[in-house]
Amino acid sequence: MQQNKRVFICQPCLGWFVCFILLLSSCTVGPDYKTPHYPLPKRFTTTIKQNQRPIAHGFWWHACSDRILVSLIDQALIDGNLDIRAGYKKIRAARAQLNIAKADFFPSVNLDGKVSRDRLSGNSEILSAFPQGSIPLLYTNYKAGFDATWELDFFGHTRRQVEAAQRDLESMIANQNNVVIATAAEVAKDYTLYRVYQERIKITRDTIALYAKTLHLVKLRYAVGEATAIDVARVQSDLLSAKASIPSLQAEARATVVALAVLTGDFPEQLIVRLARSEPIPQFKTNQLHIGIPANVLLRRPDVQQAERNLAAATARIGVAKADLFPRVQLVGDLGFDTTIPGTYFQKVSQYWSIGPHISLPIFQGNRLINAVNAQEAARDSAEAEYKKAILNALADVEASLIRYQSERQRQAKLYASYHKLESVLRLTQLRYRSGQISLTEVLDVMRQLNDMHEQYAQANGNVTINLVSIYKALGGSWLQADL
Repeated sequence: MQQNKRVFICQPCLGWFVCFILLLSSCTVGPDYKTPHYPLPKRFTTTIKQNQRPIAHGFWWHACSDRILVSLIDQALIDGNLDIRAGYKKIRAARAQLNIAKADFFPSVNLDGKVSRDRLSGNSEILSAFPQGSIPLLYTNYKAGFDATWELDFFGHTRRQVEAAQRDLESMIANQNNVVIATAAEVAKDYTLYRVYQERIKITRDTIALYAKTLHLVKLRYAVGEATAIDVARVQSDLLSAKASIPSLQAEARATVVALAVLTGDFPEQLIVRLARSEPIPQFKTNQLHIGIPANVLLRRPDVQQAERNLAAATARIGVAKADLFPRVQLVGDLGFDTTIPGTYFQKVSQYWSIGPHISLPIFQGNRLINAVNAQEAARDSAEAEYKKAILNALADVEASLIRYQSERQRQAKLYASYHKLESVLRLTQLRYRSGQISLTEVLDVMRQLNDMHEQYAQANGNVTINLVSIYKALGGSWLQADL
């Protein structure tokens, strides 16, 4: 009857104790994170022709008609680029760190065991109360057991650590998305530059052929006394000058292939063979481009996402530092067998156990814990400044990309018109030269202008594509998100 009464009394006590534990466990010190909001412009100052509705799926480079470029970007992103490979390994490490932090929610249990041959000192304090020789000094000790420790997260130390680790993982994923977007853009830019060099080499060779025909004509006129030796030398000089520009263009083209090989994880020799055939400068369909409003751009930019996640992680670490100011409570226990008599190891008399709370309260740490909180708060303020800077850089990046693209499109149109007018001028000057109405100098001047204009037009075509790629990159890779 007495035993039943004792159980009846202890049940309410146990219930109150459980409620007390749950109440303390729900207490989490430190600030709760809230995403800062800053006033943003309603629209970008520069506008271009675009799709008014965002495309729900797809990758921006699939809007290019150049299948070689599409395959190179896919190759780099799937397995070729080493920065992307390294990024995935870093994400694995961040996930492991998160799991390490979560492990603190659970008890830590260890198994210990030993067998040792020991000797006591006959003059030790512990044996002074016993007659000499009554206790053997040599013995063999057999010991094995479990010890367990479980920290009760009363003030949110572990919860804030897990929160910070989770935000670090999300930051790493955002950074990986940024690497993926940057890699795709760099492959597109380098490939476009290579095609521009190929086009310029072709233009220069066409110019060399034109100079060779002119030289042949001038030599015929010189033979009949209608041209001078100076005229012949002048055309020969322009011909050699054009030939001299070929090696430098070929060197730049090869250097671009080497850079492209690094991005795609390929060897330069293999890529040179793959790209040996001359192809047009790649063009993208702008009808799939959707810019949207600045606020939506920030949601797509992985560098902004990374800065925001870094801010969230820094905020959580303030809670970790503040939790160190409060008591830390652990449940500690051990259970096992300890004996010096062989054959009695598993007997009840050899059993030992211990269980109880362990409380640690910092009293004096030389302001170390206070300064740790101050350091984390400063880190949070720094992360917030970096987040705002990332927002401003993102908006400026989009504006600059739009301005460059629009300006280059206008330049491209003017160069196109100028080039075709110079073609007509060259045909007229050649006819007038053959009829003796003008000097050779005027013909050569127009040929130089036409060659220069043709090269500028080829470069403008490449710059339009490169600037459009920069817009896609500035918009956060459009609809691209790495599958992690």
